[in-house]
Amino acid sequence: MRKHLLACALALGSAFAFNASAAQLMLLNGDAGTGLGLDDPTAATPVGLNPGTTVGQQRQIVYRFAMDLWGAVLKSDVPIKVGASFQRLNCTATGATLGSAGANWIDRDFPNAPRPGIWYHAALADSIAGVDLDPVPDDPADIVSRFNGDLGKPDCLAGTTWYYGLDGKTPAGSINFLNVVMHEIGHGLGFQGFLDKFTGQFGDFDGTGPRSDTYTQYAYDNVLNIGFNDPASTPAQRAEVMKTSGRLVWSGQRVKNEAALVLDNRQYFTVTAPAGIAGRYLYGTASFGPVATPANFTGQVVLGVDEANAAGPTTGDACTPLTNAAAVAGKIVLVDRGTCGFVVKAANVQAAGGIAMVVADNAAGSPPPDLGGSDPNITIPAIRITLADGNTFKANLPVSVTFDVDPVLLQGADDTGRVRLYAPSVVAAGSTFSHYDTALSPNALQEPFDTPTVQAQYNVDLSPALYRDIGWKVNNGDARIGKCNTTVDVLEPGGFIVGANVQAWNNLCKTSAKNPGKYVQCMVDLQQRLRNAHLIHPLQGAAILVCTATNLRP
Repeated sequence: MRKHLLACALALGSAFAFNASAAQLMLLNGDAGTGLGLDDPTAATPVGLNPGTTVGQQRQIVYRFAMDLWGAVLKSDVPIKVGASFQRLNCTATGATLGSAGANWIDRDFPNAPRPGIWYHAALADSIAGVDLDPVPDDPADIVSRFNGDLGKPDCLAGTTWYYGLDGKTPAGSINFLNVVMHEIGHGLGFQGFLDKFTGQFGDFDGTGPRSDTYTQYAYDNVLNIGFNDPASTPAQRAEVMKTSGRLVWSGQRVKNEAALVLDNRQYFTVTAPAGIAGRYLYGTASFGPVATPANFTGQVVLGVDEANAAGPTTGDACTPLTNAAAVAGKIVLVDRGTCGFVVKAANVQAAGGIAMVVADNAAGSPPPDLGGSDPNITIPAIRITLADGNTFKANLPVSVTFDVDPVLLQGADDTGRVRLYAPSVVAAGSTFSHYDTALSPNALQEPFDTPTVQAQYNVDLSPALYRDIGWKVNNGDARIGKCNTTVDVLEPGGFIVGANVQAWNNLCKTSAKNPGKYVQCMVDLQQRLRNAHLIHPLQGAAILVCTATNLRP
């Protein structure tokens, strides 16, 4: 019983070679013949190991590299067809949707389906069934993805650019396209639930009544201690959970088992002076800037002051440049929520010399929600506290604060070790529920906002564990070049994909090299980079070179 979710008409592009144990992801170029997006002929200088000489070539190289990475990690006997195009997505001068993606169709009760009546994402359903369940000639995509073609324009995260390098060295003011592509393909592979985020109602996709899906079956309410598929769970209860930070968690055992390999120990926002208000305080994390740590969030909290004007009606909202720069320089700056975006406030605090920002809520509630927004130019950490705690701070300034670390509990998981899903107090239709929470530290690939610390070319953290929970089989073997074993693990527990990187680079080296000598040099450079980064040991580097030479033989 198939149901199409998205409709698209895309032209088929070429696919790289793949190993028999790996999934094959095929690019369907929706921009073919348009001169735009993936077909953009604008000349470009090769950047960050990307050899493309036009904008379109560089975009396609990144996209195919991402498909090779995911293809190496996952197992499927059925090719996964991935549609991609560039177009204008939601934009403002200070924020933008970077990409969107999802399964093009879903299926239930197909051959070998693990659970009756449960919807499965297209690529996963094909993989489990072992056959293409939807071979429709005029609607071929299993996954549909779109990327923002207006990024950097004055009305679309002004001044920001896409970075098409494959080395993870994203310049300030740029967005790493590889990370975004990996993230969006990740949604289409199954990091996506299909219930209504506002009402909590399961979808009725075929007129037979509401039904859950393989992702949603692992969503869990850690206050009532029931899963979303539990008979006692109601739409109203699920809707409330999806807007209560910290209450929505993932119950899958594989993610829980690997959480300690990935997540840092939990940190607490702590007041050390004055003694009358000393203690731990609840806080919300920010999707922008560095994660708050004892190293970057220890010091005195002072009040930020700006002009009251049309940009922000109070003198403490930081919606315009701060007027007390001398007082806030080198300090942690307390500002009020309201009127302008959180990244605007952070930019003004940063420009005044503040080393960190605390946003006091302007409405009662607990726990404090997270701070949303995206700006790669923000280099200071930021957190959010409740209205009541903000008033306490203001009555006792200056306040000395720091972060202290729990020796057992994990940052971004509840007290039982279940990893949190994204549940902001105001539902974000494209982000709520179908992401890990921004409280995770280090930042995860499948969080809702781009973070420069993600290095998806080497590490996809807890995503493979989640895919295993929902039914995917993963490749736990060694990376191969042809039939030759490099001895480098394709996937390690905790989401390291160095072996997948080796296979993806082998494909890119072969397709971009003009002769065997350049192919060999490309692979020599690869193994040296991996050795320099301490991602492989010398014997594995030697094995890569032996396999490279073997791959040249007829």
